[in-house]
Amino acid sequence: LLGRCWTADRLARGGLPHADMCVLCDQVPECMEHLLAGCSFSRQVWHEVLSWCRSTTPPPSPTSGFREWWRSSYSATPATLQKGFASTSMLCAWCLWKHRKEAIFNNQTPSVSQLVSAIKEEASTWARAGAIGRACVLPVIY
Repeated sequence: LLGRCWTADRLARGGLPHADMCVLCDQVPECMEHLLAGCSFSRQVWHEVLSWCRSTTPPPSPTSGFREWWRSSYSATPATLQKGFASTSMLCAWCLWKHRKEAIFNNQTPSVSQLVSAIKEEASTWARAGAIGRACVLPVIY
């Protein structure tokens, strides 16, 4: 949100080598807003994770942007589930970033199913470790 992640647009501004297109969807130039809200790959991940959590929140929209999506979704979430929504959405964003890095630096092929499985596993680990609000949005007994 502060523009400090080294996506293609930021690398280009610094004159550093980079791939122009998003490594996850290979459809449009990469920037953080695209990665979190506009990327077709990311939107599939968001849809799967939010559905898994039984959330009625739609995935981030490329038109409204990630920050606005997060604010409006958090406000629309019942108070008892807000901490769970916050941790789930931040976990999902962090895992998208890590998956992107794996594709760039380790030549891994992007995979929605592998990433969603990793997010579910990490969310369950967080819940077992006592993450506040996380357990109340988990759909499975852990």
